[in-house]
Amino acid sequence: MLKENINLQTPVKILVSPFSGFTAASIVCGIGSCFAENLLSLLYDCGFKGMQNPCGTVYNAVSLTEPIVRIAENRFYSADDFFEYGRSWHGWEHHGAFSAGTLEIALDKANSELSGFSEALKKADLFVATPSSSVVYVYNGTGKITANCHKVPGSEFTRRLLSVEENLAALRLMTAKMCEINPACKIILTLSPVRHYPGELILNSRSKAHLLTAIHACIEDFSQICCYFPAYEIVMDELRDYRFYKEDMLHPAEPAVRMICSRFIRTFFNGKAIGHIQEELKQIRLKRHIALHKDN
Repeated sequence: MLKENINLQTPVKILVSPFSGFTAASIVCGIGSCFAENLLSLLYDCGFKGMQNPCGTVYNAVSLTEPIVRIAENRFYSADDFFEYGRSWHGWEHHGAFSAGTLEIALDKANSELSGFSEALKKADLFVATPSSSVVYVYNGTGKITANCHKVPGSEFTRRLLSVEENLAALRLMTAKMCEINPACKIILTLSPVRHYPGELILNSRSKAHLLTAIHACIEDFSQICCYFPAYEIVMDELRDYRFYKEDMLHPAEPAVRMICSRFIRTFFNGKAIGHIQEELKQIRLKRHIALHKDN
């Protein structure tokens, strides 16, 4: 039989969130991969208060958890948390953006960001955590799981896959510590849709599967304060077309990012907040247009 109307998508049904109704005055914090950065940067551009990624972009559940534990235990960074390599000072818990030419600068930046994030978390209404990979690099010298290798030779690390149980232990610890820091804050867990290890897609699938299982187990344990947003499923199932990817075929392209952010906002924010965001985005586009054509 010939069909005129062919459905070329499999829409992901998002259940009504128990935590919907956040307002334009809600304080939103987050940690994790570039998806979290895209979402939270959009909200901050629209005037929302909050802070994200005190260690820079991080991908595995252990590295996501470490700054939360430090804040809960009021334990800031010390000189022992940094090392010198390639004429710069680095931290195993930090992205390369935190590296500096001197130990003092690196330490001051790390603690300044952690302090600011701590203050924001204590006031936050919503916390978004977006782990991305179960694959970790363990520094052989100490056995520490690193957030970034800082171009140290690969022979200094052991690459391994975190198990479901290890991911779950990290996520449970992060959630428990968040309860200590701010018992009223709601937590949204989501899995980053960005593919890692493009030459090892089977490893990527195992990595995502371990994390996804751990995320849902954590939500079951903390169902009063945690829920799930299916960013991963929206990209993998609803937008499964390479036109929704950047040229690297790994990262979602801008239209996909906008669609995911829109679904997130419509799921968790009230009508007035949605209207506020739409108006702010309109003004941002207008300002960019004026700036682009100012000299014409």
